[in-house]
Amino acid sequence: MSIERPVVRVMPLATIKQPRMLPVPGRVVVNQGQAVSATATVAEAHLEPHYRVVNIAQALKVPRSRADEYITCRAGEVVHQGDALAEKKGVVRQIVRSPVDGEVVVAGEGQVLLREYREPWELAAGLPGKVTRVFPERGVELTTKGTVIDGAWGNGKLAYGLIHPLTEAADQPITPDLLSVELRGLVLVGGVLDNARVLKLAEDLPARALIVGTMRATLIPEALQASFAVLVTDGFGSGGMNARAFRLLTTSANRQAAVLAEAPSPYEGRRPVIAVPLTSADFPPEPPSAAPIEEGTTVRIVRAPYLGAVGTVVSLPEGMVRFANGVRAPAVDVRLESGERVTVPVANVEVLIQS
Repeated sequence: MSIERPVVRVMPLATIKQPRMLPVPGRVVVNQGQAVSATATVAEAHLEPHYRVVNIAQALKVPRSRADEYITCRAGEVVHQGDALAEKKGVVRQIVRSPVDGEVVVAGEGQVLLREYREPWELAAGLPGKVTRVFPERGVELTTKGTVIDGAWGNGKLAYGLIHPLTEAADQPITPDLLSVELRGLVLVGGVLDNARVLKLAEDLPARALIVGTMRATLIPEALQASFAVLVTDGFGSGGMNARAFRLLTTSANRQAAVLAEAPSPYEGRRPVIAVPLTSADFPPEPPSAAPIEEGTTVRIVRAPYLGAVGTVVSLPEGMVRFANGVRAPAVDVRLESGERVTVPVANVEVLIQS
């Protein structure tokens, strides 16, 4: 029986199809076939409506039962800041004005409820490419070609800038002394993030993005609060970045990279991505979203104790295998790059696509 697992891309040249979707229904502002830059807005939406209650009875100092006769606006009416919502004529004319631009939702019982108008939240393309598909009210699919590396975790931010390696080795921690003011606005690459001060210094620069192989899990709150993109390629811990991804990133130094540090969602097929757009005559084949596991398949392990390790499948044991924790599950035998042979659950591996 063929077993398929999700594909993780670590590819020097590939066709990259990247969905960019709104979190709520909105409006797509680009057309299919249109070329866009990384910073271009492709869709927009109002994420959270904000409401204002104007107490007409209190403002006019009249009983609530009489306030409605002074209200001059109606539900559904668009008002601007300063427009009259209610008016009481007399020796001294009293006018209650709208404090904001918006729409009248309810006008009655002595009050006016306004839905405040706010600028829509804009969804950036994140990477340069062509709009190859439009999802009405939700977003687009962008297509480009270049180096692509799938990550394991991101802090939800986007960035586009020049790559600058910080560490010389894939398993080397980033230390505060490696950061200086000359790195302002760059996409920084290192092996391990285990020091909260590194995040603080990167914020002070500020850095455009920080890409690391592994990160100490206790730094997640600080990473989420960072104003720049933080992307972890291999997971949490101290193992560093897999050698293939590190080699691709370091050899791409001084090239522009798109860092889409989106929070991973296996249910939506979303994961953080690094894309280095390249110019080539033809579009290479698009990698599949899943691939079968068989002898000779290159895989990456996504759970401890071999988190981030890359190896080659040497066999697929028949039936269920009982592991040390007592769990029985389909398994795969993998020879790691170090030469060690390990048996891990099939659910703990992803197929590594390299070309």
